[in-house]
Amino acid sequence: MNFEKYNLAQGNIMIAFSDKTLSVGTLEINPKQELAKHNRPVLESLFQIRGRCMIKLFEEDGTVKEVVLNEGDSIDIPQLKFHIHANPFNEPSITFWKASGDITEIINKIRENNKM
Repeated sequence: MNFEKYNLAQGNIMIAFSDKTLSVGTLEINPKQELAKHNRPVLESLFQIRGRCMIKLFEEDGTVKEVVLNEGDSIDIPQLKFHIHANPFNEPSITFWKASGDITEIINKIRENNKM
């Protein structure tokens, strides 16, 4: 299996597998960093492997719900729900992610924008 690793300004993303039905990998976020607000067209499941991560969920009423994932915690983010993966803590955060459905366009943009 070919693992693809891409450096991001906030850490790195590893893509272990991706096709039109499933994509999986890990996201490492450096301390005091966060990704930009985004959503996915499919269910996104997260499992915290190392450190802690904060997921900011944007509710329809304009409020933001903050959920801290400690090691071993998981969360499912519904399709099209805007969110931010953040690491406001002092240690690196590594999160396993799984997208249940077709995010191949998003994966291809990651590949294009973050050449190895």
